[in-house]
Amino acid sequence: MTARLFPPNRSFQNFGRSLLFAAVAFVVGVSSSFADDAASPTQAEQLVEVERLEKAELWNDALQLAETIYETTPTDDATRRLLRDKFDVLRQKVAPNRDPAKAGVWKVRAFVVRSLDFAWQDGDATRRAQYVYDDEEIERIRRGMAGFAAFVEKFSDGWLRIEWTFEVVEKTATEMANVDGRYWAGPVGILPLLPEIPVNSTDTIMAFVKTGGTAPADVKNDAIPLLLFGGAIGEWAPVTRGATYISFNWGTGAASHEPDGEPMLHEWLHSLQWALEDRQGYPRNLGGNPDGGRFIGEERDPEAADPCYRRDPEKEKSWIRLYEHILRCHNTRNMLREAASRDKKVKI
Repeated sequence: MTARLFPPNRSFQNFGRSLLFAAVAFVVGVSSSFADDAASPTQAEQLVEVERLEKAELWNDALQLAETIYETTPTDDATRRLLRDKFDVLRQKVAPNRDPAKAGVWKVRAFVVRSLDFAWQDGDATRRAQYVYDDEEIERIRRGMAGFAAFVEKFSDGWLRIEWTFEVVEKTATEMANVDGRYWAGPVGILPLLPEIPVNSTDTIMAFVKTGGTAPADVKNDAIPLLLFGGAIGEWAPVTRGATYISFNWGTGAASHEPDGEPMLHEWLHSLQWALEDRQGYPRNLGGNPDGGRFIGEERDPEAADPCYRRDPEKEKSWIRLYEHILRCHNTRNMLREAASRDKKVKI
């Protein structure tokens, strides 16, 4: 589940930037603006130029122009599909970034809340569940965080890095958010347990709370009616301190058929989508939705499904290729470099 806390604030990308440029141009008296607009290449002409550069094997120039069209001009679904196909081919022909200084940085603070002691009402009955993370489970989460960071660097071709910290909080969670009788480890109950997080110091707060699995031998638990296993919300001022918030409400945040880090990558992609749309101002759904996966031949609402990717269940055991597709084909290198929830101009 991804809860969007704020309504859309852009109708098409760079609208605000375009208005700013127009205002500045008017003030300084750029009298030739209409002539310049008339002389500028049309989108169709730019697409023809992409083809020319590609045939000349000028891979980086072709990719750069295709990305510029995608980022800075209004595009319909057919044009976006064409450009994503170009990204898929050209990103494989252009060398990845090897210089960390040129990459964007997304900061994540990950916290494991050691134990849970949660009671809730079920009609007239009071239910209770108690769980404690053991060291092996915590190590699995740590491996997951490392795997998640490695996936982002690999799938972004080095243009975005996850800078993450990991901390076990030796406290007990007793509160979970109630949504129509189902529960999840929301920020109101979890963030007070964590160390102080300065406003604008991180892009994502990631919390792990054990709500099932093995329990102490002397404890008989009731099953918590969970709303979700993993959830992501956008920045919720002032609660989440300028960051997006992700919680994992089961064990190690891992499944047997998934590589270490895949669930973290899935939920983080919601944070990336939120930031690109509500922070950086790109159009809705330009950057891709990790909930949009569908199998070959599967019928799904076209508004919800990824327009390009189809999973082959005979060859793919998980959705990791969808997430690679999102980072490589739905997001340009510049989008990845600038993506952030925090304001990078503000120094903490």
